[in-house]
Amino acid sequence: MFKRPTLIALVVLAGCLPATEKDFQMAQTIQEMADAVNEIRLQSYDLQDRVDSLTTLVAKRDTVIRQLANLAGVQMPP
Repeated sequence: MFKRPTLIALVVLAGCLPATEKDFQMAQTIQEMADAVNEIRLQSYDLQDRVDSLTTLVAKRDTVIRQLANLAGVQMPP
């Protein structure tokens, strides 16, 4: 019966303690990790944009090749 109020009081008091150097280092590490994840996300978007551009170029190239083959009377595999 006495343990529960004591435990609650300890938790409340621990929440009121000032942050330690270890807490600041942990917060800095978390911030650096968040920045790194955001950088990876931006690079992923850039790479996806490049892949989409290359896909469009390949589709256009294939269309031109098929049109030239059709004009020349050459059979193209599907």
